[in-house]
Amino acid sequence: MKMRTISALVALPLLIFVLIKGGTLLFFAAYLLSIIGQYEFYKVFSKKYHVLNWAGYFMTTAWFGGLYKDMPEDYYTFLIAAFLFLLLTVTMLHKKNILMGSMVTFVGFFYIAFSLSHIIMIWKLDSNFFIWYPFIIAFITDTFAYFTGKLIGSTPLIPLVSPKKTVEGSLGGVIACLIFSYLYAGIFNSDFQLYAVFLGLIGSILSQVGDLIASKIKRIFNIKDFGKIMPGHGGVLDRFDSILITMPLVYYFIVIFNYLI
Repeated sequence: MKMRTISALVALPLLIFVLIKGGTLLFFAAYLLSIIGQYEFYKVFSKKYHVLNWAGYFMTTAWFGGLYKDMPEDYYTFLIAAFLFLLLTVTMLHKKNILMGSMVTFVGFFYIAFSLSHIIMIWKLDSNFFIWYPFIIAFITDTFAYFTGKLIGSTPLIPLVSPKKTVEGSLGGVIACLIFSYLYAGIFNSDFQLYAVFLGLIGSILSQVGDLIASKIKRIFNIKDFGKIMPGHGGVLDRFDSILITMPLVYYFIVIFNYLI
């Protein structure tokens, strides 16, 4: 617990600095986290499948490069098509059956790099208010779900996936996220308060789904953590499993409700 707290005290100010600074630093941080997260993901699945990790890293580099250069939308459509065609071609030419490994490579990019790249997209739309939302949703939900579960948790949520998570803890996380989302909007953007309740509700639920997805993968491969980059927290996927879901959610929420806010 001590090491976990120390890591958080170091990582949190660094995260805040990167988000405030934005620009090239944010691009580099998101790209670096994506590569590390993919490495952790591919490393786990490589125990069972022939993963084409080099293709995943190349796709991530091309994707973030496009975002940095503000490439048109057709560029990203082309990248996805080319990525899929490349994986299918390599699968066809390979001597062994590597179809599952190719699928893991494809999913790994979208699960991690594609999801994390939405922080860049959010920053381009709003670098002041919405940029903080993915982290508020994920961190508040995770923190209050943990402490609520510790205090009054007794009913298992999904024991086959994560035995320690409880229904009471999950509800505590959702309620806390609703309150903090509403208050945050009330302080910095009062016109968004009604939408903040809806975003907080959906975001908190999906945040916990993201956490459970990562837990399921770790359970399948019988590992405790994806990595060791953050002492006490594990790897990038261990710390950002919830945020991988909340980043796209916040971005598409902005896009869909843009004319209503």
